[in-house]
Parts: sequence; C-alpha cells; structure tokens
Amino acid sequence: SCPRKMTKSARVEQSAPSKPPKLLAGELTPEIARDWDNACTTYFMHKGIDAGDQVKMIAFGMLDPRLHTWYLAQRVTLDAGTFTEYMTALKDAWLESHWDTKLRRKVLGSQQGNRTFYEWALELQNQNALLYGNAAHLSNTQLRNQLEANICDELTIPMLRAKLADDLTLKKWIEEVKHLDDKCLEDLASHKRIVEDLYKSSKRTNTYTSTNKTSAPKTYTSSSSRLGTLSETERALLMKHKGCFKCRKFYISHQSKECTDGAPDASSYKTLTESDAITAKPKNKTVAAVGTVGAVMSSSVLDDGSSSEDD
Repeated sequence: SCPRKMTKSARVEQSAPSKPPKLLAGELTPEIARDWDNACTTYFMHKGIDAGDQVKMIAFGMLDPRLHTWYLAQRVTLDAGTFTEYMTALKDAWLESHWDTKLRRKVLGSQQGNRTFYEWALELQNQNALLYGNAAHLSNTQLRNQLEANICDELTIPMLRAKLADDLTLKKWIEEVKHLDDKCLEDLASHKRIVEDLYKSSKRTNTYTSTNKTSAPKTYTSSSSRLGTLSETERALLMKHKGCFKCRKFYISHQSKECTDGAPDASSYKTLTESDAITAKPKNKTVAAVGTVGAVMSSSVLDDGSSSEDD
C-alpha cells in the first residue's frame, strides 16, 4: 500500500505591513489562524482601513478554494460584521472540532520534565496565547498555579524556600523561578564535572599502576618466601656472560648442575641487568715474559714485586 503523506498546513505570506496578506492553501491550525489575524490587523493599522471595510479588504487573500467558497457563500453576512466576528466564524468553520478545549487540556496537563523551567514556561504561555479571546483562555493567576503545580521535583524545594510573594506579576514570578532553576543547573553541572574529574583521575591512576606492574623489574623483598624463576632476559644475560642459572653469577667456571654456591637469598635478590654482567666481568692483566723461544720458564719475582698469573 502507498504510504500516507501528512496534510500540509496553511501558511501566511505578507510582503510588507502595508500590503494585504495571503492565506495559502492547507490545513488551518490555531497557530496559522493567529498569524492570519496578526497579519490582517497589521495591514488595517498601516492602511487606516475602517472597521466596516476590513473583512472585504482581506477576504480574497484566502487562496484555499475551500475557504474562498465558504466566504462567497456567506459574503454578505461576513462583510457586514466586524473582523473579530469574521475570525470567530473562520475558526468555528475550519479548525478541528473542540480545538480550544483540547488545547486547554494540553496546557493543564503539561509538566516541566527534563526541560529548563524557562523553556517550558514560554511554551505554555504561547499555547495559552492561542486561546486569547476564548473562554478556555487561562488568566495569569491560573497559569502561574499551573506552572507551580507541575514544576520538576529538583526545583520544588528551592522555590518553596524562596517564598516568592503572591502579588508578583506572572512575568516577575517566572523570572524569579528562572534564576532558581539556573542555579540548580549550575550546581548540577559543577557536580557532574567533579565526578568526571574523579573518574578520569582514578582511570589514570589505575593505568599507571597496571603499567608499573607489567613493565617494572621484579624486586624480591624480605616478605618473599621463595626465589622467583628466571626471566627470559635474565637467562639470555647469563648465557651471554658465562653465568650459572642456579647461583645466578656471571663469569664463573661451573654450570648449574655442578653449582655448589646455591641459589641467592630471595630477600636481597634483584633482577639481573647488563650492568651487573659488565661489573662482574674479570679485568685482563699484562704479564711480562722473559726467556728465549721454546724455553720453559720458572716462576720468578718481577722487579715491581708482583706475581705473574697464568692466563
């Protein structure tokens, strides 16, 4: 089946305040009816049109064939009446049935929810303005009571503590509550930043600790009960520098299976490094040789009094 399209709303156009407005074809809504009323009234004021001539001066600006036919069918009656009577007849004929009652119920059922107070208050004032001149229109006192009764929970206590005077105008009362709501929002944003900063700080600390646990060399303290196994790096160092896997000493003449030194003390052991191997490497000494080729030399005392060593 073919998808159904939304009905297009009517639209008001006016090239200049002194030019007659046009009501383009489409569904008439309370908002469009208000715009048409405002545009026509502005035109009357700029052109100084007499009250008795106002309806006939704008009637042919209704370009929707349905509205145009409706006007022609009762042209004499509409032209003889006032512009206010014409607008009432237009709304009764073309707005949704009981639109005023439905809009009033919408206003009375509205709650602040997650919106800022000022945004919500403006919305309700605009909706109530569409009812102006209608019995369903709320007075300023009624609108204040409606706002006060449906305000969000976070704002209720600050508003009660503020003890706003009953004789404040609606405008002044809305401004005072707006200040209270702004303060609540600022406090909420501040708390949110603190929580986010704490979370980021905790995350950095956990990352740093995890990195240290992974990359830092092992150190065996007095609380260690046994010596840990050799790492791959330590094994490679011992193999490179003629060491023993058991006693973990560099440059020794035995292998681990022949080692009599035993494993190092776990409480003082530190991971082997290249620097340890270089430090353990024996230093070569120059030996003086005396005699002819092929002669067997016996030990002798050198001039400086030191003993020679066999390589």
